[in-house]
Amino acid sequence: MAASALPAIAENGAATPLFDPARHMRVSEVREGMTGYGLSVFKGTTIERFDVKVLSVLKNFNPKYDVVLIDCKGANLEHTGAVAGMSGSPIFLKDEQGRERMIGAFAYGWPMVKDPVAGVQPIEYMLGIAESKELAGGAGKEHAKTEVEKKARWSIDDCRMNLRVGRASQATRLKSFAGDGEAPRLVPLATPLMTAGISPRVLAEFAPAFAAVGLVPLQGGIGGSAVGGGEAAKLEPGSVLGVPLITGDVEMTAVGTCTEVLGDRIWGFGHAFNNEGTVSLPMGSGQISAVIANLNSSFKLGSLTKLRGTLTADQTVGVAGRIGASPAMVPMEISIAYPDGSNNQTYHFNAASHPKLTPLIAAAAIQAVLGGTKELPQYSTLDYDLNLEFANGQSVKINNRAVNVHAAELFFEIGTPIVAASDNPFGRVPLKRLSGTIKVTPEARDAKILSVNLPKTKYQPGDIAKVFVTYRPFRGEEAVLPVEFEMPRDLPDGNYQLLVTDWDTYLEQERVSQPFRFTAESADEVFAVLKDLFSVKHNALYLRLMRQADGVAIGRTAMPKLPSSRRQVLLGAGLSNTTPFISSNVKIVPTEVVMDGSTNFAITVAREAKVEGGSGVGKAPKHDTKPPVVTPKTEEKPKPGKPDAPPIGAGSDAEPAK
Repeated sequence: MAASALPAIAENGAATPLFDPARHMRVSEVREGMTGYGLSVFKGTTIERFDVKVLSVLKNFNPKYDVVLIDCKGANLEHTGAVAGMSGSPIFLKDEQGRERMIGAFAYGWPMVKDPVAGVQPIEYMLGIAESKELAGGAGKEHAKTEVEKKARWSIDDCRMNLRVGRASQATRLKSFAGDGEAPRLVPLATPLMTAGISPRVLAEFAPAFAAVGLVPLQGGIGGSAVGGGEAAKLEPGSVLGVPLITGDVEMTAVGTCTEVLGDRIWGFGHAFNNEGTVSLPMGSGQISAVIANLNSSFKLGSLTKLRGTLTADQTVGVAGRIGASPAMVPMEISIAYPDGSNNQTYHFNAASHPKLTPLIAAAAIQAVLGGTKELPQYSTLDYDLNLEFANGQSVKINNRAVNVHAAELFFEIGTPIVAASDNPFGRVPLKRLSGTIKVTPEARDAKILSVNLPKTKYQPGDIAKVFVTYRPFRGEEAVLPVEFEMPRDLPDGNYQLLVTDWDTYLEQERVSQPFRFTAESADEVFAVLKDLFSVKHNALYLRLMRQADGVAIGRTAMPKLPSSRRQVLLGAGLSNTTPFISSNVKIVPTEVVMDGSTNFAITVAREAKVEGGSGVGKAPKHDTKPPVVTPKTEEKPKPGKPDAPPIGAGSDAEPAK
């Protein structure tokens, strides 16, 4: 039902100029016992019909929205029940005049039901999906900065929280549909995420994260531009609607069904994809390889055949988009290198640009190619050098070492800068390109700190504190690393803490003692925070001398070691971006292994005091017979590794004062 011009989409979901009474049926017209048919693809690109009969109308199933309950027959649905991937299949009912009109989209089902009963999302609600005015002028534009936004503050904690939020919302319905022992409920059908080039192990690791955005990852195949040598199917009611999230050497495509096409506009799914309103995602036509009958939930196996346009809206009642140009995707190039060079490979793929999905699919793709030619060794060390380029010309380098990396670690490492740049109050900055190299070493280069020996606990300014760190590489012999720490010459008399930590504890201490370093008041400062964050090396030992609470920061500008009177004046000035902080002196000792363990010592600094040995932590020494030895208070982590892990390096005198 094409038209050269169409009226604007209404802002509410009830009455819309796109609703055509000759073609569409309102839910108020539906009566129990009405019959009709549905359209969907169950094999290839052929649209098939199946019979339906109205059982009832579930009033106010969603707030102010009804759902039509139907019984289905044909297309093997008596055997499979509701099929994930049928979401959006148009349902037509015969009215009292004998006309067959579209009532809505096949969208809901129960887990483990014996009969093919499903819920239909009324088309009158779907046609009212609001289309963003921002996207009408061009998808993916940065949003305008209001006066409120210009004065906003952002924290790295906001970003890390965003990487975790939503896991309950979408994951709950997926669990319910999968039949996890809860009471059966009518829930939106899950959206199959067809994957290629990804091993079952990687899919299992990332399944919870994909569930958080309403997707069920399944192994499938890579589609092509045509099926069986013919032309790729067009988008029409009942055809396959695919949303490609990543293409290339790794592929991921969410599969559903197209409900309606009016002019260059399309509607589908009948329920939310990720329920976030305005989106800009590629969409296209697809094909179905097979329908897999499952006791919990049957599902379609499918793939993308051709890009057709842009998905622009994602709301509770469905998705909507426009046929035409597809949004630009993010090119990614990752090289995997092994010590002997025998399995070196370079992989290329393009990812959808999306604040929530891009970090997830990028992490999954990288994890997949790490096992491209062979699975990662049971015990492994990754040295990764990645460069993330953003649309505003900024870039973030992630150059570090990780041991026996898990999917969650990779997700947070890659996801943090992408989410921070694209989801902050100062303007969306999408990722433009990701590239880099990951070197795989088939051994675990990590070590456990067993104890730390500090021969004395009283010092004068300028003295050298000698620290002896006893550590054990995984499956290696114990060794001792001697480290020297010079007491600052301007250090006032008093009691202090000397901390010896791994990178994780060091970073947490930085966030507590100097929180201003992890907040921003502009997009440029967001990238400054990210660069600080990713400058912390994992394969290093950190010594920190905690000074007095003598610092004040205005925004991200630090003013350490202030006189008490001036500090109080600044703190009492009433500025919202003023932060008190604790100054510290830090020495970073590079190592060959990733250290695990942390501890601290109480020390005394006195210019005229007699320097003597210590016998404890936090107390003045009573005897000069034994130096204080502290065992780090950390839980033993069962980290696998290879024998003969390399010893820790000699260290460095790099000593940035903070």
